[in-house]
Amino acid sequence: MGVHHHQRALKMKNAVPYLVLATIWVTAAAAVADAATVRAVVDRNQATVGESIALQVIIDGGNGDIDLSGLTGFQTIPRGSTSRFQMINGRTSRQMVHNYALIPLAAGNLTIPAIPVTIDGVVVHTQPVTITVSDQPPVESGQRDVYVTAQVSEAAPWVGQQLTYTFRLFNAVQVAEATFQAPAFDGFSAQELEDRNSHRTVVNGREFVVTEVVFILVPIRAGEIEIEPAVLQVSLLQGRRRPQPFAGMEAFFGRTEMTTRMLESEAVAVRASPLPPVPPGPPFSGLVGSFDMTADLEKADIRVGDATTLTVTVSGTGNIMDTPEPAIPTPSGFKTYADNPEVQVQTTPQGYSGSKIFRTALVPVQPGQFRIDPIALTYFDTAVGAYRSLTTSAFDIAVAPSETASTSVDGIGAPPLLRPGLKKRVEFTGRDILPLKTGLDTLAPQRTLPPAWFTVLLLIPVIGFIATTVVLRMTRKEDSPERVMADRARQALKAAAASGNSDAQFLSALYRALVSAIHAKQQVMGASLTWSEARTVLLDMGWDPLQADATAKLLETIESVNYSGERLNAERRAQLQERTRQAVGRLVP
Repeated sequence: MGVHHHQRALKMKNAVPYLVLATIWVTAAAAVADAATVRAVVDRNQATVGESIALQVIIDGGNGDIDLSGLTGFQTIPRGSTSRFQMINGRTSRQMVHNYALIPLAAGNLTIPAIPVTIDGVVVHTQPVTITVSDQPPVESGQRDVYVTAQVSEAAPWVGQQLTYTFRLFNAVQVAEATFQAPAFDGFSAQELEDRNSHRTVVNGREFVVTEVVFILVPIRAGEIEIEPAVLQVSLLQGRRRPQPFAGMEAFFGRTEMTTRMLESEAVAVRASPLPPVPPGPPFSGLVGSFDMTADLEKADIRVGDATTLTVTVSGTGNIMDTPEPAIPTPSGFKTYADNPEVQVQTTPQGYSGSKIFRTALVPVQPGQFRIDPIALTYFDTAVGAYRSLTTSAFDIAVAPSETASTSVDGIGAPPLLRPGLKKRVEFTGRDILPLKTGLDTLAPQRTLPPAWFTVLLLIPVIGFIATTVVLRMTRKEDSPERVMADRARQALKAAAASGNSDAQFLSALYRALVSAIHAKQQVMGASLTWSEARTVLLDMGWDPLQADATAKLLETIESVNYSGERLNAERRAQLQERTRQAVGRLVP
């Protein structure tokens, strides 16, 4: 009995330190909880959809970890934290202020729930806050400080017809920064205009600054196509609505504050109609728009072997860059040599316009009178909704015999033209230059070359080759990183366009092309970038924030499609390839 009593006493003695530590920990945690308090403060309790609310989570007497996972109905944007010190009645206390911008996503009575803050292992909660969110006032009322719109120039285009998509930002207050997310433009080939127009306008008696972002769109499939909303996140500089805690002297000088808004345009619906069947006649060129065609012959009187140039110019508005080489009805007595076409295309707020010039050298191989029949081109006229055929005038060419020969021109692959039954007579033209020698005395012995000289002569080409190689390596300059990465970007684009690629190969090639182009612009060597790194690099190089965001978003889209295992159809491939080609073109002209 005494032994058991002694063992229980010993166990209680060993447990005393743990009980003391637990008591100390509970007491300390309670002291921390009593010493540190948390509260949530907003700058206002009423807002409109998309308008930001400033939220501060204030921790008095310490610091902690804030959990915002239960905050729904808002988009949360961290705005950093600050540390403040205050002295009351000779006592100094510390205050940590964590700042956030909350953007309501829908109208109604929204609640910022009790936010848990962990301080030294103890969870403390803020008090809930109720926010009343109303719908945005109508655009035409002029009551908004900032808003966006989106519209297309043609809501019912034909497949292949160009139209413009215009995104407009209206702001009556100063914009500090903006982040633009363009629509994906699924179902379209899209190109953004580099120049952005800015002007002033008056809405319901209030003046706004209007900034326009314009895209040229070409529908690539028929049917109802919805252009998803464009999103713009803007930071605005405004005067303070109310005094801020611990504002100090700043409140007396009217210092401005920054507020963030998330603006979203309306979705735009486009109904693309398929082109009607092609009527009999010249084949359809694939051009859709409004075009004209002219032809000019350099000279109509030439000789055999001379050349004259036929110039065909196709001009207008639409997909002018896709103009095929015209079929020239060349007479059989001519050889033709086509030059590379000259393309002059401008991108304007009205779309693509310009001309494409084809030059062909005509070389006659026999004399006579010849005619080049009219050249035909069929395109689809969007103004009348029908196919139209363009024709040039005919050209008569008089070819005289060559001044240097009575037969056809030599040296251009044409065989001599001989009259039927005419044979050339073999004529004696002279004696041999040197007489032939006969007899054994002609076989005179030759002196042999010494082995040493033979070896030297044999080594001279080898020594010369080695010396030339060394000199070239010493004098050769390595290609610059910009050029190397630009070449890699172009090669990757070609690899993406190759037929038979799997989805993984295709997306990998697009990723290499875009990343290499960004590195080329940066003038460094590299093989990988995240979308956030790409955005930072482009902004550091002075790119417009909207263009930097669009390029980074494209890189993010390529990566997400690749890792998600999404199967790509032909339309999706064409859309990603076209957007990447345009982005690489802006980075690597």
